[in-house]
Amino acid sequence: MQLCHTTFICQHRSRDFKPLTPHLAAIRAPCSEPSRRAASSDLVVRAATGGYGSTAREPNFDSVRFRQESGASASTTAVIDVTDDSQKHTRMEEVKQFLEAELGRIFNDGEVTRAKYAADLKFQDPIVNYASLDGFVFNIRALRTAFKVTFDLHNIDINGPEEIRTRWTMTLKSRFLPWQPKLVFSGYSYYAIDAVYGKIAGQRDVWDAIQDNSSPSIEGVAHVIKQLTDLQQTPNLDSPHYIVLKKTKEYEVRQYSPYLVAETSMPSGTRPAGGDGFNNLAGYIFGGNSRSTKMEMTTPVISTGGQQGPSGDKMQFPIERKYGEDPDVLPLPNDARVTRKMEEGGILAATSFPGIPLDFQVTEAERKLRAALLLDGYSGQEGYQLARYNDPFTLPFLRRNEVLIAVEDFELN
Repeated sequence: MQLCHTTFICQHRSRDFKPLTPHLAAIRAPCSEPSRRAASSDLVVRAATGGYGSTAREPNFDSVRFRQESGASASTTAVIDVTDDSQKHTRMEEVKQFLEAELGRIFNDGEVTRAKYAADLKFQDPIVNYASLDGFVFNIRALRTAFKVTFDLHNIDINGPEEIRTRWTMTLKSRFLPWQPKLVFSGYSYYAIDAVYGKIAGQRDVWDAIQDNSSPSIEGVAHVIKQLTDLQQTPNLDSPHYIVLKKTKEYEVRQYSPYLVAETSMPSGTRPAGGDGFNNLAGYIFGGNSRSTKMEMTTPVISTGGQQGPSGDKMQFPIERKYGEDPDVLPLPNDARVTRKMEEGGILAATSFPGIPLDFQVTEAERKLRAALLLDGYSGQEGYQLARYNDPFTLPFLRRNEVLIAVEDFELN
């Protein structure tokens, strides 16, 4: 006979809490999973799960916990943790591995592995909250219908005896709005885990960009509306690859992959929003090279500012990613003022603004970005980049401009 050590059913009808004797925690009742689930009683003694997501889950105690539940019979539910720590740890590791894989596919097919979630799963973010697994699945499907979803999982760890925490960034690109806004959110998810049955009982999302993460949050709604109504356009051209590590109200922190550029020096004293050097670079990619190769236009046009030393400021055209990361594969420039090089990428903070960038706008954007970084405990390197994404024919209020600053010693906590 197989002994069951996770559930013990007995009858109890009392309006008063009665401490259960210590020996109940050691009871091993012969039963099976179906019989445990089918049994109905007034007092259910079962393994504790902590967190939220079930009427039987309460803040953690060492062994015996009680909860007075409402109802005609005024029955009492007692929760007894009879699963040892090693079993819980094994289950938590299994859930962690499952969750890491699940988050990698959940927004591709819009489905969840239902057997791994509690039916009464509690989900909460600053916009919506649900008290069922069906509501959670509906939310995922709604997002996939309205947006093209990109989900980047940065890390996942066991945050407590019955809690898993993830760090992530989610990007939503509208499928239906004509200006196709892109919404970016980053933050943490805290998962309450039933460590006995290995199920996810609850999920609470916290966003980096807001202070009030209650649900619903007026600040959260405003953050969504602001991004939905952002009219800045990004051309459908090749550009350096990056992922957003952190999205705040004022800026994004990005991890750029290495990329090739064609580069030329800008004259000393060039204004922050100056365009000297553009024609030299355009000549190179449109055939002014040793092979007469015509390369595709890319975005953005990058110019550096505030650089000290003999090299001075530069202007750069990113090269199509299909050429890889070795500058020697590129044809030699006919113009000696143009060079080929690889940018190492790295961690940069970016802030954006629309319009035709004027000198004072660029310097003001740099100042505000540095101040915001310092306020958050980050140190920006010397100098900045101005990235201009649009051609001269794009209406000013639709243009996307960014100021970027390299960040020193950034850690994704």
